[in-house]
Amino acid sequence: MTKTNAPRTLAQRMSEGRIPVAEALHYAMSLAESLRKLHDAGKAHGSVTPSGITLTGTGLDLIPSLGPPASVTPYTAPEVLQGKPADARSDVFAFGALFYEMLTGRRAFDGDGQTALTLALVNSAPPPSGSSAVDRLVAGCVAKSPAARWQRMQKIIMELKLLTVAARRADAQPAPRGVSDTALRSEIQQLEGRWNARLAAHEKSVAEIEQAAGAAVAALREQVAGLSSQLAEVEKRPVEPAIDVDGLTKQISAHVDATLEAVSQRMTRAEQSTEEIRQHFSTLQENVAADLHDFEQTLKAQAGAIESARTAMAQTDDLVERVVEALELLQSSVLDSHEEAPVLS
Repeated sequence: MTKTNAPRTLAQRMSEGRIPVAEALHYAMSLAESLRKLHDAGKAHGSVTPSGITLTGTGLDLIPSLGPPASVTPYTAPEVLQGKPADARSDVFAFGALFYEMLTGRRAFDGDGQTALTLALVNSAPPPSGSSAVDRLVAGCVAKSPAARWQRMQKIIMELKLLTVAARRADAQPAPRGVSDTALRSEIQQLEGRWNARLAAHEKSVAEIEQAAGAAVAALREQVAGLSSQLAEVEKRPVEPAIDVDGLTKQISAHVDATLEAVSQRMTRAEQSTEEIRQHFSTLQENVAADLHDFEQTLKAQAGAIESARTAMAQTDDLVERVVEALELLQSSVLDSHEEAPVLS
């Protein structure tokens, strides 16, 4: 028998048929961690396929990308087919399609020829896998719009850990007295519910902050537009016509002194009006400057609030991940203690 040291790829393993759930989850977790590290470094793979993944004794290795594939693959994201560059969300799409295929033994998107495959990737959804939890994870990865997909591998990793706990419970022996499958499943569902509620609350808070910032910008633009309108009206204000003193003297010689007094009064009022206008615009300038300052302070405060919300979301991700890991360790301890306990007659 001829032996070879060539590494075995995930494509070769998948060609043997559907991969058992525990093994598939192990491979999926290893791939998700590899993609997470790549994305955290600000990079994207862009061409995740089973043939570009080698199996190892502890999991798998993701072969670095040599550029986009020459042809369409069952793991190509729709936006890449439209000519857009691949990003982290494109990797999420490929991961979802690959994970579905490992668990079901069939491709999430398939077609006879490149044209049919392209249409399936752009228009079709994967058939149900038989597991609502798996379908939910896959759907979060393979949405047609990149914005509708799960944006971070951390979310996928947490879902995989929950699936791993559920799979171990399904394969395990009946639990010792006092440990209820239903109770543990309920705890997992409650944990998911709290996490989803917390994430929705943070997303709503960020949306409200962004909406308030937009309203403040609109109000400032209206104030600036009003000031510009007032300046235009002042510039268009007609100049008082000059007084023909000689003509008036010829016509009303008897009322020269009265006319000169009237002109003097009108000039005085004009000067007062000009001063009032100057003071008015000075006040307007001060108000606009104050409004601009307040607006800048508001933007800074809102930017800080948005950053705080994002930080809180990241901290929530880390907290939920630690809770899931603790739950997984607790489950392992329960199963191990059950296996070691003596059977009572």
